[in-house]
Amino acid sequence: MKREEKTVETYFKSIGFQNIVFEPKGNRTPDFVIDEKIAIEVRRLNQFYNGIPIEKVKHNLLPKIISQIEAFKKESYSKSAFVGIRYTRPINYNKKIKDLINAILENHSSIMETSKKYKINDNLELEIFPSDKKLDTQYHFGSSIDFNEGGFVLANIYNSLKIIIPEKSKQIENYKSEYKTWWLALVDNIGNGLSQTEFSQLREIIDFNLYFDKVFIISNLNPINGGEI
Repeated sequence: MKREEKTVETYFKSIGFQNIVFEPKGNRTPDFVIDEKIAIEVRRLNQFYNGIPIEKVKHNLLPKIISQIEAFKKESYSKSAFVGIRYTRPINYNKKIKDLINAILENHSSIMETSKKYKINDNLELEIFPSDKKLDTQYHFGSSIDFNEGGFVLANIYNSLKIIIPEKSKQIENYKSEYKTWWLALVDNIGNGLSQTEFSQLREIIDFNLYFDKVFIISNLNPINGGEI
């Protein structure tokens, strides 16, 4: 059982359901069935950028830059530094970007005790700050900031629901006749849990078909904090 599924199971138990069966049909939809009649699909509620999950874009980009930074070859060095990465999309990690990063790392080698920001282009910036001890590499990944994340929570959730609902409704289409009732449980990686006021506000702005009989949003931090939209 994945983390999101454990979160959903905990939530439904917390609101009184006991007869919860995980993957009653094996490794296919639905993810849970309650009382042998309510089918539940589970999904992470996440942000998108141009239709692609933000974390997928992040996971494709960051490891490449981190690998380059930490593989920077310096035959001998006495001091190390951490590198912070600030970025926004779109960004194309190409040879020009790689060469600029290497040039920055090379030039900074002579001022390792100095903190300094380097703007590579409008969408990528490095910040290098000294380490108080020598590390196993001259440069070590320190932190990252993704400026495509954040924004107004309810607006982001609304936009994500417009992508997620059609995706999940298509997934259950061939199996919908197996159960009279279908619920969708979303583990909130955008707002990390909504207040009752936010649930009310979200219900007011939903202007599209939710398709499922009920849609729940559950906090990814506190699995007993959730509600229905």
